[in-house]
Amino acid sequence: QPGELRLVDNSQQHAGHAGAKGLDGDETHFDLYITSDAFDGLSLVKRHKLVYMMLGEIMPKIHAMQIKALTLAEADAKK
Repeated sequence: QPGELRLVDNSQQHAGHAGAKGLDGDETHFDLYITSDAFDGLSLVKRHKLVYMMLGEIMPKIHAMQIKALTLAEADAKK
């Protein structure tokens, strides 16, 4: 369960980018900010793999995703 979840579609900044085939042909590039205690004790790579797993069948349709995955404590410390 995320504490905070923000997803920004930046696809318009990459219009015409060769090879980018999105969810509906338009959504291809995203920035994801997510906080969760599920990330506690996980490395950055394992956090990203957890996000990919949760996206399941949608992930192969995303051309690029920038992920910022923090624990709740890490997010609080940055405030």
